[in-house]
Amino acid sequence: MLLREAFIKDQLLPYIGNKRKLLPLIQTAIRSTGPPSGVFLDLFSGSGVVSRLAKVMGYRVIANDWEPYTVCINNAYIRNNKAPPFVKLGGLEKAINSLNKLEPIRGYIATHYCPCDDESPDLDRERLFYTQENGRRIDAIREQITQWKAEDVIDENEEAVILAPLVFQSAYCSNTSGVFKGFHRGWGGATKTAWYRIRSKLALRAPKFYDNGERNECLRANANEIAGEIECDLAYIDPPYNQHQYGSNYHMLNTVALWDKPPLEPFFDNRNGRNNKAGIRKDWRVERRSHYCYADTASAAMSELISKLRSHYILVSYSTDGIIPIQDMIGALSERGSLSVFTRNYKRYRVSRQRPSTRSHTVEFVLVANTLEAGGTSNRRAVEEEILRQSEETCELPVLAQAD
Repeated sequence: MLLREAFIKDQLLPYIGNKRKLLPLIQTAIRSTGPPSGVFLDLFSGSGVVSRLAKVMGYRVIANDWEPYTVCINNAYIRNNKAPPFVKLGGLEKAINSLNKLEPIRGYIATHYCPCDDESPDLDRERLFYTQENGRRIDAIREQITQWKAEDVIDENEEAVILAPLVFQSAYCSNTSGVFKGFHRGWGGATKTAWYRIRSKLALRAPKFYDNGERNECLRANANEIAGEIECDLAYIDPPYNQHQYGSNYHMLNTVALWDKPPLEPFFDNRNGRNNKAGIRKDWRVERRSHYCYADTASAAMSELISKLRSHYILVSYSTDGIIPIQDMIGALSERGSLSVFTRNYKRYRVSRQRPSTRSHTVEFVLVANTLEAGGTSNRRAVEEEILRQSEETCELPVLAQAD
């Protein structure tokens, strides 16, 4: 049990939408489908925490996402059942130690996303995503990984295993409250929030692995485009809930994963808006703009996805805070089979204590459709009423049950 828990929680991104605290609810929904077996398709895998849960429960996992940083992390944790050999570097631990001992260099990150002087930053011109020291460490480590790959010292799989901890550290040590659409004015802002991580020395740690005895896979694709191509036993859907695009929220992690160094001015100018203050890369606008983030397209995208799936069970994780109306989602699922629902009240995300939400809680739920049983249209009203009833009650979070 300890090994499974450690694997599930290891180096998880501090990620808005991360389902770590909702794993008991999701596990209950998964278990309602019967003994764990077969293929579990995670179409919006994100941090990978649900894919990790499915892996320790015994499923063969196919984890998909179209954001490069998530695929990098999931390639390390989901595809691998044990550490790759790293023959030319003497093993994984030696490779990690070698990267941690590198001399820092002033490269792309240190130049564009860090102040020149950590103790006297120019708050009106310099980006403060990282300390100069940590920016240089990211640069040195990422350049070394690139060189190793180019020289065939490591293969593609080994690259993912050592790149995943760097992506995690790039999120953990950032001078932000979780997303990269902005940074604190000063280290940790006025209250010096989270100095323990922002001013810490960035250092990699090898991922933990779990062997489920299966050939697990990771994909990088538009979920709606591949939905009809994969036959599975359980299809899990966890789309974006709101208007915030993950490609812009986590642009820095994509830059670290891709290492394509998009052109960017090293300084911004608050006076005339000439420069991009957050240094957000622009490729997401044309390559990964999600229909699930817009009220006028989200319902149609969800209905299309559900209609295409070739799965015995379809599980949809969503919230009453989401932009897709509950009735639309339940209606689309009811066309595929009989329905059940699992709910719990959940404390809403707040940007800060100074900006409290008007509503303290929302209802998170997992809808389950059994596509081999008809009757979804007959009980859709009961499912809707259960979600609405829970919106006015408080639900205790159960302890995460031991995986089978």
